[in-house]
Amino acid sequence: MKPRELVLALRAMGLTQKQIQERTGISQPTVSKIGLGRVSDVMSRHYLALLNAYEQGLKEQTVGPGPALRPPGIWPRLNND
Repeated sequence: MKPRELVLALRAMGLTQKQIQERTGISQPTVSKIGLGRVSDVMSRHYLALLNAYEQGLKEQTVGPGPALRPPGIWPRLNND
């Protein structure tokens, strides 16, 4: 995938540009420029960061988020008759 396609795919996964920034370390303005196709030559570290974020997003969609932890007071009681 091209960098622009990665940004668009991450956006399609529901991530905001700010969330993409947090996951990749790429500034939000640069994420925006990449997504709009205004950056013709993306640095390899940015490409790898976008690719890693995309792969992580796919894993989260496939597996889903981990099980929610319940507070201790909500655990089901066991009968100890």
